[in-house]
Amino acid sequence: MKSIIFLLLRKAIYYTSGLCPRATKAVIGSNQDRFSDNAKYLYLHWQNTDFIRSIWISGDKELVSQLRGDGFEAYHRRSIRGIFHCLTAKYYFYTSYIGDISQYLAKGATKVNLWHGSPLKKIEFDIISGPLATTYQATDLKNKLFNSLKYHQAYIKPDIMFSPSPVMDVLFSSAFRLPTSQIHRSGNPRTDYYRRYPEKKQSITQLFNQQYNQVILYRPTWIDSPRDAKISTKRDIGRQAERGNDQKTEKSAEQSSEKNIKPNKRYIGGINWQSLSTQLQENNQLFLIRFNPSQAHLAKQLKNYANIIDISHWQDIYNIFHEIDLLITDESSLCIDFLLYQTPTIFYTSSDVRKDETSKTAASTLTKPSTSALLTQTETKTETENSHTKSDNYDYVDNLPLFGIGHSKTLDNFEDLLTKLRSDNSFYISAEESQEYKQLTQLFWPEQLCDAFDTIEKQIGKISNKTKVPQQECRANTTPP
Repeated sequence: MKSIIFLLLRKAIYYTSGLCPRATKAVIGSNQDRFSDNAKYLYLHWQNTDFIRSIWISGDKELVSQLRGDGFEAYHRRSIRGIFHCLTAKYYFYTSYIGDISQYLAKGATKVNLWHGSPLKKIEFDIISGPLATTYQATDLKNKLFNSLKYHQAYIKPDIMFSPSPVMDVLFSSAFRLPTSQIHRSGNPRTDYYRRYPEKKQSITQLFNQQYNQVILYRPTWIDSPRDAKISTKRDIGRQAERGNDQKTEKSAEQSSEKNIKPNKRYIGGINWQSLSTQLQENNQLFLIRFNPSQAHLAKQLKNYANIIDISHWQDIYNIFHEIDLLITDESSLCIDFLLYQTPTIFYTSSDVRKDETSKTAASTLTKPSTSALLTQTETKTETENSHTKSDNYDYVDNLPLFGIGHSKTLDNFEDLLTKLRSDNSFYISAEESQEYKQLTQLFWPEQLCDAFDTIEKQIGKISNKTKVPQQECRANTTPP
């Protein structure tokens, strides 16, 4: 009963906030109270240009203190000034949900979701399988109304989104239930920032005080699990939803994961870390690990291996993109951002992990009543595996050059991965593959007339009479990252 009262009260506060007058200023925030992603780079750009008063909002006191120490305007979301600016800002810019800033006080503001990737896996209201499906899928009006209360942030539509290509237009329109008229063609601030400010790039040699022959980034994608879904729900219906970076939540997540071997097996298993470390030393290669924040604690087990460094705690890694020689991932959409740098990519998921996930998916299906009961067990497993893949990924993914199912860039054996890392050819795009990389780049990153910052500012100019971008100031987005 208390939970229902809280959910109703939250909605009431949200709609009441719409009565507050809004001034021409922007509040900006990012997922899990980190200073990261598109929101970070838009904020830094506006701090440099003073285009509009921009204020960073976060639940992380240390981050707020750090930003203010750097001379930027930032406030804790539950401070008096933070609440005031959340109530009176005309624009909300965020990377995931309005709770990146304030889920209670956003009504009446123009909500701009900058999002945080170009999806390969289905997102938001396109999700039809896995633990998160219950958040977005409801069979009747009663469940839809309840979901909109329980998962408040997920059901608040943005007013504006930006998409780098026609492919993303369609996906964002479907996933966020938006008409295409509210989706505008643009690159991302996180990738366009270093076109504008190339001097902000950083050198890995200087960061780690050592020079390497090659730098390899290992970036497995985040896989939603029942544990993660429960944590997400608790954050959404309690005070942690306004904070996201709560230390108790992180500690409980770590303890929970120790009891649940699946995350450990997926992210740590499948790689012989000692053998990898030995080979890296022999070839003077650096292996950077970048786990999702939800699994970042797993990298603590790898801290004693030479030439393997965990950078999961970094706010983001776009400042070193230009120095990554090879990306290894399972299916992270980060590979799409790396297309701008023409960085070779290897897709790796160990066969043991694939078998484990397939068997668990099949077992889950077989325990439920099904119209396929007449199928043999083998047929059912095959059907389950195929449907699982299709339901998790968007349909277009299987047919992509390089990234598609069964391509030569896909590995499931650790020894094969080691062989690839020993070969200099793995760190270069061959003449045969160059055309496929170009096709992918054109698909996801067609040339834009303006960079992300000018495009965003033009949209603000159309809304606000006080803030406009002269046409002649538009900067073509054609220079290499």
